[in-house]
Amino acid sequence: MSALERREARRRERQQIAEALLSTPPPVDALGGRIVSTLDREVVHASRSRPVVKWTLSVNGDGPARTVGVIGKGFRKGGGEEAWHLLRRLRAAGLDDHVFQVPEPYGFDPVRQMLAQEVAPPRTLHDGLSGDPAAAVPDVRRVGQWLTRLHGVGEVDLPPLPTTFEQDKLLSYAEGLADAVPEHDARVQALITRTTAALARVSGPCVTTHGDFQPKNIHLDDERVVVIDFDRAAWAPAARDIGHFIGQTLTMGASRHGTIAAAASWVDAFVPAYLEAGGDPGVEADVPAYVARTFSEVLFYRLVVRPVDDFSFVPEWLDEWERTLEQAVAP
Repeated sequence: MSALERREARRRERQQIAEALLSTPPPVDALGGRIVSTLDREVVHASRSRPVVKWTLSVNGDGPARTVGVIGKGFRKGGGEEAWHLLRRLRAAGLDDHVFQVPEPYGFDPVRQMLAQEVAPPRTLHDGLSGDPAAAVPDVRRVGQWLTRLHGVGEVDLPPLPTTFEQDKLLSYAEGLADAVPEHDARVQALITRTTAALARVSGPCVTTHGDFQPKNIHLDDERVVVIDFDRAAWAPAARDIGHFIGQTLTMGASRHGTIAAAASWVDAFVPAYLEAGGDPGVEADVPAYVARTFSEVLFYRLVVRPVDDFSFVPEWLDEWERTLEQAVAP
């Protein structure tokens, strides 16, 4: 079988896994009605581990039938029931108002290991990178305020981030990057070592963290900010989310516009908005370590997991990784 045939076989497998979730309607007990009919259904994201599908349903409650969109997310490796409970707890803690939200969880199907939840607004913060990123700065400020709200809800029965989690991840990135860009290996390994040391010095207090707080997981409209995908949520330092957002924002901006500085205005708006809304100013000292960690993760993804065709951006990204570490707290 050729490489092309293997890729096509994997694509078909992912599609079949996702379509299997659509075999019966989703669990929607929280809607307080019954499903009258399925108006439409589709695969949103085909994946072997985290397939996502969508139904458009006609639901009959106390009044006339209404049309409701439902997202179904499969957790084939487990964790779906925990995600369902977490969304419920976060909404009970205040992330269900008319401004700052997480999706309403409608139900969990243990047979399909599928979480059914509210459809988020179609626009993502990442869409703001399509044109002039500076035009989306007001949205970025709202996003910073949302994160302050999350970090302020207190512990919601989340597991702590494992002690060796970051170290183990960085080691795996180091191995993959060594094979992908051997010409930069010495520099990459030095940066990985320095990043590991910087993370070991993080001393900020732990809060409820999202774990993958980045523009593609942030949906919004004119009034609401709705954040999805809490699969990596953990009790961890607040800088974990802030640094991840900054690292992802800078690299996404660079991928879209060709320079790491393209989305700098977002960083300049995000952190002050987080602090002005009540975020702990003490976390700023820990943020560069997590920005550096995110650079390693994004490089691993773009060079190893789903390699791009052109690696010419790597030196500039390594320069930025280096500059970020220079801002980290000295030992």
